[in-house]
Amino acid sequence: MALRIDYIAKETGNNLIRNPSLTLATVLTVAVSLALLGAALVIQRGVDGLNTRFEDDVEFIIWLNPDAQPEQQQAIDRALADSPQIASYRYITPEETYAEFQEYFKDSPSVLESVTPEQLPTSFRVVPEVPELDVVEALGQEFRQLPGVRDVDFAGEVIKRVNEFTRVASNIMLGAALASASASALLMYNSIRTALFARRREIEVMRLVGATNTFIRVPFMLEGLVQGIVGAGVSTLAVFGLNRVIRNLLEQTTFQLFDSFVLESSELASVALVLLAAGAGIGFVGSGIAITRYLDA
Repeated sequence: MALRIDYIAKETGNNLIRNPSLTLATVLTVAVSLALLGAALVIQRGVDGLNTRFEDDVEFIIWLNPDAQPEQQQAIDRALADSPQIASYRYITPEETYAEFQEYFKDSPSVLESVTPEQLPTSFRVVPEVPELDVVEALGQEFRQLPGVRDVDFAGEVIKRVNEFTRVASNIMLGAALASASASALLMYNSIRTALFARRREIEVMRLVGATNTFIRVPFMLEGLVQGIVGAGVSTLAVFGLNRVIRNLLEQTTFQLFDSFVLESSELASVALVLLAAGAGIGFVGSGIAITRYLDA
């Protein structure tokens, strides 16, 4: 029997509305599983962007003791100038430090009133030649031992903790997404099996009059495909909404470290394509297994 587009579209539509509660449950389950996958992808891309930003714009700060002698400051300056691992550096006066302090605490007048430029330490802002965490840590330990140095600060520990947290969160979401995707495929399987059972007499008649398995299979597989794509569409909207929420939260703060977690349009488009492909795969595979097992029984 030749396949007709109008017949396939009609049968697929009838299958979808024949049991609306089961169809809705299947779509929502797919949407939840793929929303978790989308959130995991957003987190992963944010972490990659954070690491790139750290590597492209890394520096560490050498804080001097308030009572550091000029000779000690000059010795640190020479050590920085002579080190082949230092790309550039600059000396920061207490006035410059206070200007940054004013910017960070501009919304806290009481804090600003309690600090004067003379109370703030001087420092060196240093950009290493190789922007790798291990190298920066080794440099920090080296300069921390010099006389007149109070401490050395760098973003290494922050980056490590953020990476560890986001890695665990991403893995948890991926695991939950896989478990939920399996549940979606199983629900898809049961949905198609229910539709097949409801039309078992009609299918038997079709087989008696010569309908091929492909002719019978296509509308049911398209039903699963449509359910998967619709669920993926819902999850895509959820990911877009999550991205908007993150953007709005970051716009309300001056802390820009997590800007990389706000995806651009091109990145959102790639995530959407992944979700749509995953939804189509869940629907196609789940329905395909169900109809194949039924026809082979």
